[in-house]
Amino acid sequence: MATFTRALAVGERMHHLKICFSNRYVYAQVLRKTDGHILAAASTNEKVMREALTNLADKHAASVIGRTIAARAMAADIPAVHFVKPKGKRFHGKLKVLIDTMREAGMPLN
Repeated sequence: MATFTRALAVGERMHHLKICFSNRYVYAQVLRKTDGHILAAASTNEKVMREALTNLADKHAASVIGRTIAARAMAADIPAVHFVKPKGKRFHGKLKVLIDTMREAGMPLN
């Protein structure tokens, strides 16, 4: 417990990235680890995204969500986001595109 409190006091891994891919949509949220509040969110289910994108669940949609969540997180003054690769899953496809797009948009991932 002491190392957990110390890490949060320093600010390491304070914000976590949560990603969900359904058959129809792509969702991404940035959560504050201490209390679980959502600080930034983006989804292809939003009206603007539904009108702009032809397919709401492909790699292009994942890249748009990656750019959007990075911009919204930077607007919320979040310095870096922690992402844990799910165990047993490959890092490819839509997940890789979303993470790479966030890095290209200037959001540091640790």
